[in-house]
Amino acid sequence: MLKKVLSIFKKPEPQSKKVSKSPYAAVKVWFDDQQAWVQWPSKEPESINWDAIIGVAIETNDQGPFVEDVYWLLASKEKVISYPSEATGSEEMLKRLQEIPTFNNERLIEAMTCTDNQTFILWDHEGRHK
Repeated sequence: MLKKVLSIFKKPEPQSKKVSKSPYAAVKVWFDDQQAWVQWPSKEPESINWDAIIGVAIETNDQGPFVEDVYWLLASKEKVISYPSEATGSEEMLKRLQEIPTFNNERLIEAMTCTDNQTFILWDHEGRHK
């Protein structure tokens, strides 16, 4: 009986995961110690090795807020993989990218507030964008 009475005053359990209503959440990004992956709907996952990445950038466009206007780019010498900022897993990927030495958080802030067509280099392997 006491448990039932106490349960009335108990805070509701938080939702385990935030559910996005964005159609761009269908794109998934994830990583491990060796690679980062991107999977767009109806496509095979693409990956890039962390040690092969030579640059990290954000491309913005003037189409928001009704369509995605921020895309992340991870580049190696062989390819570029991209994903929208609202992709599932993008918050975790951002935290991982920010662990890269000399990752430029000031440029990240500048990119996230931009409403024009522009590319922001947040990190490159030669350290030119500190």
